[in-house]
Amino acid sequence: MIDWSQMKTAEQIAEEERRARVPAEISRAQGRAILGSMKLTPQVEAYFASITDEEEAMWVDLAWNHTTTWRRYESPFLTRAAQALGLTDQQLDEMFIAAAQIVI
Repeated sequence: MIDWSQMKTAEQIAEEERRARVPAEISRAQGRAILGSMKLTPQVEAYFASITDEEEAMWVDLAWNHTTTWRRYESPFLTRAAQALGLTDQQLDEMFIAAAQIVI
């Protein structure tokens, strides 16, 4: 008997495959290194400087300066920052893949 509740759409399968190949997290050092190598650090810092909300600025400081890891799928802040930089999900995925290869 077929359990139809276990059926997945093509989109769900594609999302699972994407998540399987993209690291769920990278170290902050790897993240900052990949941004630097892509010459995106000035744009990131300009985005941070444009934030006027004190609470959001606090989250920026924590993420940029004090966390040990950056999470690809569970970070609303990372998603907002990537959007502000004009990065697509595919570009962000590729950055995480490349960053995970960096050994510091």
